[in-house]
Amino acid sequence: MARVVEGDIVRVYCAGRLTDGREFEMAPDGGTIEFIVGHGDLLPALERAVIGMTPGESRTVIVPRDKAYGPRREDRVEVIPRKDLPDGITPRVGQHIRLPSDEYEVVSATVIKVSDTEIVVDANHPLAGQDVLFQITLEEIVTL
Repeated sequence: MARVVEGDIVRVYCAGRLTDGREFEMAPDGGTIEFIVGHGDLLPALERAVIGMTPGESRTVIVPRDKAYGPRREDRVEVIPRKDLPDGITPRVGQHIRLPSDEYEVVSATVIKVSDTEIVVDANHPLAGQDVLFQITLEEIVTL
């Protein structure tokens, strides 16, 4: 039976859980995700974990916070005066927005507080600072 090697396109079911027991799905609909092994689309530990697997095989992978989504950084929480927002923007808590950075890149952030004069946004990954456990099942090797 074929085993996954780097460069294969694979389809996996992958569920995640935090150390406090909270669960999350990797795919928006709770289904499978497809990626090229070694391409850098997922956490490197997850991509390495599928190497050698055969269709139908399952594995549990524990990824420590420093190899997962990194530490939570307070410098990624920013207060923005409402007067600096573009006209017509009505921010709300939980809203995801994209902001320009000093390095001419775009940063994704989540609005975590809104007042009459300012908003507070958090550009940390939602799982930053967390150890993560993934349960993966290889559904299919799409290409060999």
